[in-house]
Amino acid sequence: MSWHDIEGQAFAKQIWQAHLAAGTVANAYLVVGPAGVGKRLLAQELAKALQCVSPEPPPCDRCAPCGQVGRRTHPDVHWLQAEGSSGFIRLEAVREVLGRIALRPFSGRYQAVIVDGAHRLTDEAANSLLKSLEEPPAHARFVLLTEALARCLPTIVSRCQLIRAHPLAPEALERILRANHVDPEAAAAVAHLAGGSAARALELGEDWAGYEQLMALLASEQWTQWFESELPDTRQGVERLLDGMVAWLRDVAAAATGPTTSLVHQRFEAPVRRAASQVAPARCVQTALDLAALRDSLDQFVNPRLAAALARERWLSLMAA
Repeated sequence: MSWHDIEGQAFAKQIWQAHLAAGTVANAYLVVGPAGVGKRLLAQELAKALQCVSPEPPPCDRCAPCGQVGRRTHPDVHWLQAEGSSGFIRLEAVREVLGRIALRPFSGRYQAVIVDGAHRLTDEAANSLLKSLEEPPAHARFVLLTEALARCLPTIVSRCQLIRAHPLAPEALERILRANHVDPEAAAAVAHLAGGSAARALELGEDWAGYEQLMALLASEQWTQWFESELPDTRQGVERLLDGMVAWLRDVAAAATGPTTSLVHQRFEAPVRRAASQVAPARCVQTALDLAALRDSLDQFVNPRLAAALARERWLSLMAA
């Protein structure tokens, strides 16, 4: 993979290509954007470019260092990710990496550190990393990734050059889905449902039948079905439930205030229109915001099924009103 193989993110790619060409790569970057839009791929390509030994504009994606970075086996490229059930990047992991980059590169020109989930650093880990960002070794480069800028330590944010990673266009998502052998009809629908996230699009594409079952539940006038259907008990399942609810309410609000040509769930137009005639748009929007906030706080629930039960309660309350 090389720069042109990454869908979207033209601005980020142009910035980094310009910095590489001018020899002005910053000590630290913070890439901010939703989950699944290519932040890891961007960071990996920059790491390749920093280690590439080809005379052509890096990364060449053919030399040995490019291959090592792509396989995550390069001795001078270090990934920091959340580990264990806690979901945090802990002080011990940060200290280990900082100890390694204090040494000169083993085989490359730089020691590169990619922090995948800067918002998941514990306070102690963030403060330890901050010291290196304030006085980085000359041969070290940092790339931090996050989907939650507000949860990052402000002093860390201030030490990094901010790069925005934007949601992908539906056309780009459809290309990704087709390349992964998703049925063309499903790919066209999923591309408009995934919120610009390739990761979510691929997940939906793999379980399109399950998503349509959820839509049928949301469309049902029989409230008892909510108690006959088992709630998801995994974090991934609850995320899918909440995302589906929010997408459905978006369509209901749209149908209440304008033509239905903009509906994402076109095949469920009749039940969407029925709901739009029964639910006040303001309450619909507020419920969608509540469910979106519940999804954002899902990490705080020890039992994800509790979040699903709260979502069901909010949904039934809206429909009963």
